Amino acid sequence: MKTMLMRLIPAALTLCLTLTACGGDSGDSQAAGAFDPAAAAQALMDSGAFTETLEAVDADVAAALYGVDAADITDCAVYTSLSAGAEEIAVLVMADETSATAAMDGLEKRVADQKAALESYQPDEVAKLDSAILEQRGSSVLLAVCADADAARAAIDGLSA
Repeated sequence: MKTMLMRLIPAALTLCLTLTACGGDSGDSQAAGAFDPAAAAQALMDSGAFTETLEAVDADVAAALYGVDAADITDCAVYTSLSAGAEEIAVLVMADETSATAAMDGLEKRVADQKAALESYQPDEVAKLDSAILEQRGSSVLLAVCADADAARAAIDGLSA
């Protein structure tokens, strides 16, 4: 019996260590890497990257703009141009990474749709869309369309990941 127990203890310890290494911290590290919508949007607005006045929109409007289910948005900060220009900020925290991937597809489609809509009557705005910043961190996504993409990138890079 003692010999059998001596064989099981190392195997059990190995199993525990393996499971602990793979288990992480129940998703909290993913949440830690996600964008904080209010902080990210404020950092972008403070960056000086935007030349247009932006207006906040709610989660339902954001869901419609980006083609996502509003029920999957757990938090967001979305600002669009008041002048029908291309500039906008969208930071969405989604229910999970799968819905975040779908939201990223929606953000990319929004940029493409805006390019098509603005190229004939506001061609200067297309350059902003060409340098749009799209990023996913865990279950969150970010879109920044602005006049100074370098300033916006610096603001995003300055956020704690």
